[in-house]
Amino acid sequence: MDVISRALLFDGKALITVADITEAAGEGAKTHNMSDAVAQPFGKLLCAASYMSAQFKHPADRMTLIIEGDGSMGKCVVCGDYGAVVKGYADNPKARGKEISEVVGSDGYVSVIKDLGLKEPYRGYGKIIKGDIDSDIAGYFALSEQTPTALKLCADFEDGVCRKCGGIFITPLPGCGEELIVILEDIARNFKDVAAMLSDNSPARIIDMHFGHFGPEILPDIYPRFRCDCGVERTERTIKLLGRKEAERIIDECGEIGVHCEFCGKDYTFYRDDLNRIFKEGV
Repeated sequence: MDVISRALLFDGKALITVADITEAAGEGAKTHNMSDAVAQPFGKLLCAASYMSAQFKHPADRMTLIIEGDGSMGKCVVCGDYGAVVKGYADNPKARGKEISEVVGSDGYVSVIKDLGLKEPYRGYGKIIKGDIDSDIAGYFALSEQTPTALKLCADFEDGVCRKCGGIFITPLPGCGEELIVILEDIARNFKDVAAMLSDNSPARIIDMHFGHFGPEILPDIYPRFRCDCGVERTERTIKLLGRKEAERIIDECGEIGVHCEFCGKDYTFYRDDLNRIFKEGV
């Protein structure tokens, strides 16, 4: 079972997060029939979205993480909702490449949109640094959120099967002085093979092994999952945004309105008779 374990250190001055999202990443890659080359950066981005959305406090909170480089994969979009419910897609899911940086590219941007119920969504931006995802996401945190997060991600795919996907995040919080950051960074340097660590130990065990001597305050586990929330009702609301005149114009020209969900691959088709229900007065 996928799980995200977390703990506070130094009286709440740092947050340690260890995530195992192997099942979610495998399901996402299978949904889009991704090549192993694309599934690797996709899995890492999905892990980053799981980490971000695991921190949400309200059920309506949601976020979108986008990386768009000049590599063969094109743009990759992942979303996270409250409770680390994640989904995502890549423009070219069957792209090939020997290295992640070849698939992602070396020039482009990282952007994050967080809808936290405020008047305007938060928007943050960063540059692709190495195209390895780890450095790119760490760079985003440092530049856009002013949080020098140390992280190590893994996404091990072979012949379409996710063998292990997850990550370790070390996040300084307000009050975390330079001396504590140095201690945490020193520990982070020991995280060479996260896939092997997660294969041999649970996230909770990894926290205990590497940070237990600091007396961590253990937070409740979160159980991430890959799920798309599209459906007929949600799609009908999208059509309502077009307005009846525009919807009728499309049907006059095409005979139907087709809506494709990029996140799960489902297709929805609506005909003229459906418009009476969709645009029914009072609905």
